[in-house]
Amino acid sequence: MSSLVLSDVAYAFPDDTPLFTGLDLAIGPGLTSLVGRNGAGKSTLLRLIAGELRPTRGSIGVGGAPAGPPTIGYLSQLLADAPADRTLADELGVGARLAALARIEAGEGDDDDFALLDDDWSVTERTIAQLGELGLPTDLDRTVAALSGGERTLAALAGRLLGHPRVLLLDEPTNNLDTRARGRLFGALERFVSGGDRIALVVSHDLELLDRADTTVELRAGRTRVFGGNYEHHREVVDAEQSAALQELTGARNELRSEKRDKAEAQVALARRERYGRKMSATKREPKIVMGARKRAAQESAAKYRATHERGVEQAQARMREADAEVRREELLRVELPDPGLPAGRVVLDAEDPVAGRVHLAGPARVRLAGPNGSGKTTLLRRLVGGDSARVPWAFLPQDLRVEHPGWSVVDAIRAVRPSASAEQAHAHAARMLFIGDAGFRRLGDLSGGERLRAALASELFARPVPQLLILDEPTNNLDLGGVEVLADALALWRGALLLVSHDDGFCDRVGVDDVLILA
Repeated sequence: MSSLVLSDVAYAFPDDTPLFTGLDLAIGPGLTSLVGRNGAGKSTLLRLIAGELRPTRGSIGVGGAPAGPPTIGYLSQLLADAPADRTLADELGVGARLAALARIEAGEGDDDDFALLDDDWSVTERTIAQLGELGLPTDLDRTVAALSGGERTLAALAGRLLGHPRVLLLDEPTNNLDTRARGRLFGALERFVSGGDRIALVVSHDLELLDRADTTVELRAGRTRVFGGNYEHHREVVDAEQSAALQELTGARNELRSEKRDKAEAQVALARRERYGRKMSATKREPKIVMGARKRAAQESAAKYRATHERGVEQAQARMREADAEVRREELLRVELPDPGLPAGRVVLDAEDPVAGRVHLAGPARVRLAGPNGSGKTTLLRRLVGGDSARVPWAFLPQDLRVEHPGWSVVDAIRAVRPSASAEQAHAHAARMLFIGDAGFRRLGDLSGGERLRAALASELFARPVPQLLILDEPTNNLDLGGVEVLADALALWRGALLLVSHDDGFCDRVGVDDVLILA
């Protein structure tokens, strides 16, 4: 059984900032997910394995041989722009072989054509079959520009699969894919890993895809840790460890307080002894030699007493440092959404749409708007918010969040919604959305996609009255996995109504969707 093995891998950015200093990892056959916070180095690690980057130290191999093409098939998160005349065959990497086959079949082939084809006489049939499995058009002369974003991703995957790699690396492969396309991608991955001694390593924030993995690898602080199960199992283990670590930290803090209290009491007792000894010496009630012996014995006893309590404090401090190091600080971050005070049964949205028909939400309902790409989900949301369908205060966060005032800070954007609020109120609200301390002064134009979503949500929910209906269009598109979980947990506790567009079934399950409105 072959494995993907990384041994003592080190890598530094061009400015010599180290990312990995001695990373070890072994991955066996099957579907493995690679998870970690933004900036942990997940995409960089995939590029190292793929051979796009070279490690400064260490080795990367598959089954004992160095890693690299054609053993490795790598699909990047960002596909390069294709020239206007690039065909689907070219995108799949078979354009030259198909052209050689056509010349041979026409009786015009030469030795170079036969060498290029390399006896791959079924290349056309295999290519069309692979496209069919992924639900893609089989017209190989079609231009890539005619494909949708999701089709382009699936076409790129088809090209990698046609190369018969032993290891398939995918970076955020479900971006731009609707539910149907995601299902085809999941099926392709299942077929790939079930077809023999093959490995698929996937970076994704898609909770459904992560829960399909056989193994989860966490990348944290430049080190990897392997969990024998899917992402849900990984979360259960980490949550249990986090709970135990917090308990240990609480115990260590209590122990340190107790040791410090004992030390203080000991210092008071020693001070009293010293005062008594000085008083006895002053009254000279005993011979000088006896007094001297008593003084030396008292000093030695006091030194041991002090040392014992100082050692106790030092040991308690060391235990607290160790316990504190085991706590995952990032796991403690939670977004707190304000209570909108929405009564049960209150009608929040009621519309008769020409396409969707009756759209009706009441009380703190959570409705998911689903359908394939191009079915008009975003258009329907815009029709709903553009009319008078909403019966309560509402907020809409579109898929394409634009920053109208890039020079504003997060707090500036929050205060613009309610100018009468004090700076302290705005800062406190920003902190509840994880813009803590100086983070509230960051410019909107400098924020990541996930941070922009939080800033926009913070601004909308600072309004008075508080919106009782949230309308969100693909809110996880620009979030890392940690951000997806934080948002899902916050929405799960949200006491208002929710109309949500998302292709991620795992995210919707975590939010707690009550009903689904499907557009054909």
